[in-house]
Amino acid sequence: MYLDLDRTPAGRSELDVTGTVALGLGEGYAPEATISGELTLQNLESRVLASGTLAASGMAECARCLSAFALSWEVPVDLMVLRDTHSEETEGETLLILQRDGEVDLSESLRECAALAYPQTTVCREDCRGLCASCGADLNDGPCGCVEEPVDPRWEGLP
Repeated sequence: MYLDLDRTPAGRSELDVTGTVALGLGEGYAPEATISGELTLQNLESRVLASGTLAASGMAECARCLSAFALSWEVPVDLMVLRDTHSEETEGETLLILQRDGEVDLSESLRECAALAYPQTTVCREDCRGLCASCGADLNDGPCGCVEEPVDPRWEGLP
């Protein structure tokens, strides 16, 4: 996932992006993501702006039943390559890369974008019933057979 500053035409152009990045989010999250899509490039005099929305996919763990499933999510990308390597410029939310010419490796910037866009809660499906709190059985496979304990009447008013 490289951007060649020397061969990028002036003005507006497109960059096809395809590759795999290690997310490094920890246990229970997708260890890596496959990213694909197209970024719009604006090659200006002293900078190149890259923006767009990429598609990411990877294997994740369901937060309710702990089963592995394929997860897809959108990754908004907004980054800038400054050709003035001594610049003190900041662009707020925009990721900033300082490089005068040659190929720019976008892998780390795209990894950050994918990690930031990763869903906070991953669920294999909306109607996932999760695990039994008593025996740990997967309730998606059917009832577990545990005997329900009587509910304290003081808690009945709570949802």
